[in-house]
Amino acid sequence: MFPRFTDDDDSATQTSQNRRRFLLGVGTLTAALAGCSGDDVQAENDTPADDSSTEETPTDDTPADDSSTDTFDPASDLPYGQWLTTDQSGLFFAYANLNSFPEDTVAGSGDSSELSVDDPLALYPLIIGGAAVGVGQLSLSFAGLTDAVSPTATSDSTVRELTITNESIIAEGSFATDQLNERLVEPTDETFGIAYERTSTDRGYDRYEPAEIPDSVSDPPAVAVADETVIVGPDASRLNRTIAAGDGNRSRIFEADETAIDLLEQAGTGDLVVGQFGSATAKQLFGDFQPNSDPQFRPRSGEDMVSTVDFDASGETFESQFAFAAADLGEDRQETIETSFGTAAVNGSRSVEVNDDRITASGTYDIEQLAADPAGQELSQAAAAELVSPEALTFQYEPPRGQQFGELWVRVTEDTDAAGIRIETNSGGYTEMQPQERSISAGDSVAVQVDPDGDSVTVFAVNAEGAAGELMTLSVPTDELSETAANRAVPADALSFSYESPDGGDFGSLTVEVVADTDAETLVAQPQEAPGLFTDRVGSLTSDKPVGAGTMLETAVEPGGDEVVVYATVDGATGEVARWQGPN
Repeated sequence: MFPRFTDDDDSATQTSQNRRRFLLGVGTLTAALAGCSGDDVQAENDTPADDSSTEETPTDDTPADDSSTDTFDPASDLPYGQWLTTDQSGLFFAYANLNSFPEDTVAGSGDSSELSVDDPLALYPLIIGGAAVGVGQLSLSFAGLTDAVSPTATSDSTVRELTITNESIIAEGSFATDQLNERLVEPTDETFGIAYERTSTDRGYDRYEPAEIPDSVSDPPAVAVADETVIVGPDASRLNRTIAAGDGNRSRIFEADETAIDLLEQAGTGDLVVGQFGSATAKQLFGDFQPNSDPQFRPRSGEDMVSTVDFDASGETFESQFAFAAADLGEDRQETIETSFGTAAVNGSRSVEVNDDRITASGTYDIEQLAADPAGQELSQAAAAELVSPEALTFQYEPPRGQQFGELWVRVTEDTDAAGIRIETNSGGYTEMQPQERSISAGDSVAVQVDPDGDSVTVFAVNAEGAAGELMTLSVPTDELSETAANRAVPADALSFSYESPDGGDFGSLTVEVVADTDAETLVAQPQEAPGLFTDRVGSLTSDKPVGAGTMLETAVEPGGDEVVVYATVDGATGEVARWQGPN
């Protein structure tokens, strides 16, 4: 279901996370999924579900008589149970209570080899569940909820719980529906430049489908918005199935599957839950972009599993529960679980039980075991510079465009030996870029949100093993550039504007040529109506040479009426130096 971005779209290689890096896999996986289309994921699945099942009513099949099912009802006893609908290709799901996560539970690089712990009972739900939450948060951006899932931003909407079922994302909390409607129906940065059309209002949900899609995005999702629930699905049909399941008008996986209800009762309660039933696997959600780690154990297609992490209120420990069923366990499968599960659990808390085709396990863990990189995982500044030369990085600051935060962009100008680039801000922001199956190369770029009232950033190089080393720290030039300083640094006649009407596309093209030398360290051409991904930037905050004559900036503009603001940074201050008033 995940939209595909064109290769030259900078957003395809970046993801912004905050310092609450308690989930393995979020940063790396989210960046990778920006280049994954719904078609790529569906090709890996079994036969697609029949759309005709949209109006399916609850099944009349009743589980076999079992005392455990007499009082346990997943639909009401589990906060996510109502959403676990059936599917011909099985079910992969994840759930997270976002309010219950402690800070810094595990390092956020997505590589379990960084940790001294090698225990799938703890790592499997953290790695796979964490990656699923990252996917869910990325998908909610298409519903205009980017700020709502970022603790560093303020928002009128609040996401408290997140459920992922195959390719649908369900966010529960409180939502400013009028504000979300405004964001959805206009092509703004909050929805990646997509304009949605409200197609209907039914069963308490406003339904939206994409109406205007920029060339940089394909296969955008459908969206449903209610006061306490927002759902993002691959298309309108699957969106309707999810809503029907939530209302009880579509059968759920546990209503006709005794194994499912048993596993959900044994291990289904917690702050982070991962489950798999039938032929579904985690690949059904992630496609080819698996988390950059190996949790030592992964359920196979046809094996049923529920795994849970429950964080203690003190924030010092968590308990992991695991329930597993397979038609034929096999000696090797049984041995793997018996010998590896719970090895890092607190003394006396480990429990592993094997009974015919079922295995259950539990253990309690000290969060400090997963709170920091192990000894030897930090690189010296010299070692980091060998991976990425600081001279190979350029920096530009872009002031806010209708949102609370500005952005600091980092672009790499030459090929490197680094597996990733990490940026941390003094205000609490965090971004990491790790391309799949290659090193950081010339042309790669990544941005981090910064506080426009004052901030600083630190850039790290990351090697193939996930170890990071500091490259440099610099202040963000958020001070206001005075009009006098702006005119002196970039005179009015130093810039020339040339516009071309659309040629078969939705946007025109504006070229800004620097025709005289300036004193500006950087120049940023920012369209006010066209999506912000078309903003162009030149120069660098760390360069000894200002932007000179012959430099070009290019940006797309809305032909029906647009403005492009050119910002300059000079001596630690940033401000407007020119404004193009539009094609009309």
